[in-house]
Amino acid sequence: MNGNGKKAIEQLQRIKETRDIIPGIHNYCDRWCERCALTAHCSVFAIGEEEDRIRKENNEPEQELVEYVGTMLHDAMDLLSDLAREHGIEFDENDDEEFDFKKPTKTNYLVRKADEHSKWLFKWFVSNNRKIDEILATLEESSISDFKILTDAIEVLKWYIHFIAVKFSRALMSPIDNSPEGRSDNNGSAKIAIIAVNRSIEAMAVLLRYIPKQEDVLLEGLVRLERIKKRALKDFPEAMSFKRPGFDD
Repeated sequence: MNGNGKKAIEQLQRIKETRDIIPGIHNYCDRWCERCALTAHCSVFAIGEEEDRIRKENNEPEQELVEYVGTMLHDAMDLLSDLAREHGIEFDENDDEEFDFKKPTKTNYLVRKADEHSKWLFKWFVSNNRKIDEILATLEESSISDFKILTDAIEVLKWYIHFIAVKFSRALMSPIDNSPEGRSDNNGSAKIAIIAVNRSIEAMAVLLRYIPKQEDVLLEGLVRLERIKKRALKDFPEAMSFKRPGFDD
């Protein structure tokens, strides 16, 4: 029996038993843990804390959370495979074919436009980085409140720069079935993507206020985001009614 797999299972079980975990809360969040008030209820965040504690106890180098979680899940699956074989059950590698959901291509409007926006915004930041720093330096001396507002807007735009396209890609995967339950994950993914679009629209409006000389260029991005939002609400009419565990309770 896989020792690492058993350890991973035990660790996950310990987290479940000792923390007030909300099942599925991490599936429909924006992964911005530093700004989340519900990290105490998130199993992924708990895994990160557990890894950090073990690393410090053993004086080991820091490991990326994604890599650590992947290792844990891999070990856990190895353990399940061992247990299955002990009971005479063999996993058929071909069984995965029936779960081969059709993934959307970049020809889809939402994915294509979100990807287009991320590339445009990245180039805009690169081209205007020096100017932004100058404006922030001026605001820091003249108005701390304005400095914080603009800083926050920039952080929001950078955080969601690739997130929106990724979440729409997930939302567009073929549902398990065409029932409300079957479309649940699609709607949940679409909802957090739309929320990210809304926050990006608000942040873009802030940039327009503080960098008026870039109005024509920034309006291009703002209009694109508004169109993405309008299309998403049309394509996913049930999305905003979806109750995200923990966030919408």
